[in-house]
Amino acid sequence: MKIMTPLLLAGMLASTTIHAQQTITGLATPESAVAWKDGYFVSQIGPRPDAFVKDGDGSIAWVKAGKVQSARYFNDTLNAPKGLEIIGHTLYVTDMDHLKGYDIDSRKKVFDLIPEGKNRQLNDLTVVHDSLLVVSDCVTGDILLVNPRTADVKLLGNIVVANGVTYDEAADQLYVCSMGPEMNGTGQLFHRSVDRADDVFQPVKNSPVGLFDGIVQLDATHLLLSDWITVKGPKEGLLHVYDLKAGTSKSMKVIHSPADIALDKRHQALLIPVMLDGKMEVWPLKKLSFLSHQ
Repeated sequence: MKIMTPLLLAGMLASTTIHAQQTITGLATPESAVAWKDGYFVSQIGPRPDAFVKDGDGSIAWVKAGKVQSARYFNDTLNAPKGLEIIGHTLYVTDMDHLKGYDIDSRKKVFDLIPEGKNRQLNDLTVVHDSLLVVSDCVTGDILLVNPRTADVKLLGNIVVANGVTYDEAADQLYVCSMGPEMNGTGQLFHRSVDRADDVFQPVKNSPVGLFDGIVQLDATHLLLSDWITVKGPKEGLLHVYDLKAGTSKSMKVIHSPADIALDKRHQALLIPVMLDGKMEVWPLKKLSFLSHQ
């Protein structure tokens, strides 16, 4: 969940740009994705799509050239892996009450943390200052700041059914989107500083409302959020673009169950795991043409 510069968003000139939408199939309840070199790691909750059961059927897939190259890249037991982030050569993943880290080259587990607290359901991740991780907990609502080097954990605040997180390094603003009480679709977008110890989470001006899952920052003034609308038989989803400067938002319809979206900066693409259909859509950023009308 890194910032995409306006040049990358608007230019679309690099030879590695994805020009046509791609669909990657054969995934087992994909929840999150992260770009790595010429491919993607995708977290899979498993063939039984229960995100709150320790059934051991979760995994992290490696996708390259539009296909699943390895359905289980790391040979370790995972239950319902969700958020993904990379620091250096270590892939971090939330797995219910665990935050785990794997060396991408050796494929071995190098980090395993269970933050204190009952009924933990860790969800999304974002990198802060190139070395720290912010972790959301969708059950307790806690937003945690974790130092993977020391395993220190700091509570930044609490948001009811917190989900997607992303950090704007330049502005020192952490953004968190929620799903609303009991996942009722009245979630909002919140923000606070990480470096200011006395800051607290507050809704952004004219916050959009929805059943928000993922969030990415497109450029210095635009955030993109994925919205399930409902968890009870969703027929379609939404993508919302929030203008930080104007305090306004626009939306467009997408396929149902858009999960933890991510950016592929190298190929100027948006990654949309479609949880209920076992696939991931890869969109060229130019498909978000409505951005130019903000």
